[in-house]
Amino acid sequence: MASDIVNANIHVHTRMAESYNTEPHFRPENQAKVQKILAALAARCGGGKLLDMGCGTGFIIHLARSYFKEIHGVDVTQAMMDKIDRSGGTITLHNSPAETVPFPDAYFDMVSAYSFIHHVEDSRKVLKEACRVLRKGGLCYVDLEPNKLFWRRMMELPAGDAPGLSAMIKKARDSVTLTDEKVQAEFGIAKDVFNKAEYGKSILGGIDPDEISRESEALGFSSCAVRYEWFVGQGDVMHGQSFDAAETIENHLRALAPLSNHLFKYVQFIFVK
Repeated sequence: MASDIVNANIHVHTRMAESYNTEPHFRPENQAKVQKILAALAARCGGGKLLDMGCGTGFIIHLARSYFKEIHGVDVTQAMMDKIDRSGGTITLHNSPAETVPFPDAYFDMVSAYSFIHHVEDSRKVLKEACRVLRKGGLCYVDLEPNKLFWRRMMELPAGDAPGLSAMIKKARDSVTLTDEKVQAEFGIAKDVFNKAEYGKSILGGIDPDEISRESEALGFSSCAVRYEWFVGQGDVMHGQSFDAAETIENHLRALAPLSNHLFKYVQFIFVK
């Protein structure tokens, strides 16, 4: 029987399926960024078989079809998978939870999970399953996961029009603290149901990059590379100033790591089996 978390995800994403492709990560600059990552990872692993966990409406599948000979997508929400364009590649979709995918051991060259593992109740079970179906030396690409360091800091900020907070910081804070209210108003989805569907973000307060990295060997991986992505206000700088200005700021913040890690909204992992 499906858990409350799975049922919440099916409910939320069925309601949001029609408009899901307008989410921020579908913006051209992010698609170009992810496509470049996928091209590099495909070259590393040979571009054979890819499994996309939590495939949704096909964000990764669309970008990866040119780089992999065979792609499988799994998701629990059929309404989302119904939006996927399966032309232009060998693409097979499966209505299945990511914790128990219908594939033999060591079947894939790469597994991807984009903006997904914070939706599940136990991200470790998903990562362990990803490792199981990867061949030795295969790659697991996880990205756009809520950085717990950032989420914690946003939750500490005062609410409302608190003095001393810039419009940029208020926008970032509200994206963490008020998204459930926005979704309830726009889609009629109860806040508690939405928060269950975003379990790792709304209930657990984000993904802890250090914790995942420490546990990666126990999950079956030989290495784990962590990278922080999308600093506070990066999109505003890109479109309000220039892409070059955003790149300059990003490079500066990376040079200040680890002191600056909490200023990035998301975290990326690349695991090697």
